[in-house]
Amino acid sequence: MATLYEYYNTGNDALAVLTTTYWKAQSFTPAISHKITSVKLYLAKTANPAGIITVSIRATDGSGLPTGSDLASGTTDGDTLATPNEWREITFSTGYNLVAGTKYAIVVRGDGTTNEFRWLVDISSPTYANGSFVASTNSGTTWANETDKDMMFEDWGVGYSLSQAYIIG
Repeated sequence: MATLYEYYNTGNDALAVLTTTYWKAQSFTPAISHKITSVKLYLAKTANPAGIITVSIRATDGSGLPTGSDLASGTTDGDTLATPNEWREITFSTGYNLVAGTKYAIVVRGDGTTNEFRWLVDISSPTYANGSFVASTNSGTTWANETDKDMMFEDWGVGYSLSQAYIIG
């Protein structure tokens, strides 16, 4: 059974627009090592088609910006989002072992057919201390921290022992 680990799920007061080129991310730092198996995001469909939404976990650089390739990823059909918004769970097929105290990013993007969709955000009084909102206007080529905002997210997973974290194969 999955356990809720990191989250920021109250205080939403705005919508961040996502498209094929406008990617958004939320950095987060797990307090407990675990295997992330899914995330829940507070999403909104604004028009049809919303298209396929890809959600992934990426490592971050020293500034907390997403870097490298996806460590885990999953998709959801944005056309099936409720109006005006809903919590949507995106499952990662393989999951990924997160290390406590290490910053990661939840990266969200649309496919080439997407019109647009939105991810709910707290812009007036964000309080998530272990990460921040991150944005890209060029499909993830470059990123910028916006530390005065936090996206609505939940990190779900299962525990693992340190010996399991380093098993290869």
